[in-house]
Amino acid sequence: MEPRFGIVGCGGISRFHFHALAKSGARVVHIADVAPDAAKPYVQTFGARFSTDYRELLADPEVTVVSVLTTGQYHRDICLAALEAGKDVICEKTMTDNADEAEEVAKAALASQQLFFTAFMKRFFPAVQKAQELLPRLGRLFSAQVRAWQQWGNFYEMDNIAGWEWVTERYGGAVIKCAGSHMLDMTMHLLGRPQSLYANVDYVPGTNFDRKATALLEYANGMVVNFETATHPLKRIGYEHNSWDEFIKISGVNGQLEVYTVQWDHPENNPALLVHYDNATETATEYRFAPVNPFDVEVQYFCDCLSKREQGRPTVVDGFNVDVVIEAMGTSGRRKAPVELDWRGIAT
Repeated sequence: MEPRFGIVGCGGISRFHFHALAKSGARVVHIADVAPDAAKPYVQTFGARFSTDYRELLADPEVTVVSVLTTGQYHRDICLAALEAGKDVICEKTMTDNADEAEEVAKAALASQQLFFTAFMKRFFPAVQKAQELLPRLGRLFSAQVRAWQQWGNFYEMDNIAGWEWVTERYGGAVIKCAGSHMLDMTMHLLGRPQSLYANVDYVPGTNFDRKATALLEYANGMVVNFETATHPLKRIGYEHNSWDEFIKISGVNGQLEVYTVQWDHPENNPALLVHYDNATETATEYRFAPVNPFDVEVQYFCDCLSKREQGRPTVVDGFNVDVVIEAMGTSGRRKAPVELDWRGIAT
């Protein structure tokens, strides 16, 4: 069955989804946004109906799948209402604002007959997909390092967040939600769920604006992942030397994998890089794929799954996993103590 899309939210992230939907030839039949001017170009491009109230979109019998592209504080209500209306759901990251909301959405989706996808687009870099293929060749895993650094400015010498309040208002957090969440998903995509974690979260003093977070993610087999996400003012660091500094490095007894991602909103400039070191031959192979926009790959994949009525990944559980870890990082940071991760009976 050909999916027929209803899009809720026409803010900044939506342009990547709309571009990908147009490229895939998908049918967008209804668009909802509280700001008509923001939606107007897309309404005209797709010849879609328009509403300022997403509930009108949910009541549209022609809509079969709802893409939730609003800021995070609205995700829970819209996702639950879409599921109740019998629609499939694609939800931008992060799925919800906290673990309780994530549990509620996950249980509702799993109890329904609907497909649900959480849009962690970095899984769709060819370098990441190849890394997943090569991962078994590493043998027993014993260590990993994960970084998500983004140049937002020098928040380490600030005593207020004047002009940046919108970040925490819209997303319920700062660098962990906006930057770190993708790489937390990447970590669990490749390595599975951790058992516990110990974290330090550094805030701009007197605010809830997290400017840096460091965590040790502990696995049952003794492996520990060193995870860090941070704002920074360094202009020419990273794989592309453009301030974007994001990677995952996984080590096993037979070798090592390194994946270096590229700036999320300009993925056409360079490909993500994969380096595989094979200890048996003592050689390293670099995989430099052609540059792709992972949003395009992701949306085409979702369309294919929807047409075939197959539940692909990332699922609602993948979205739940990230929200649980983010909340646990905050809890550990406040307690200055390790936290056992509570997966609330939701299976992977």
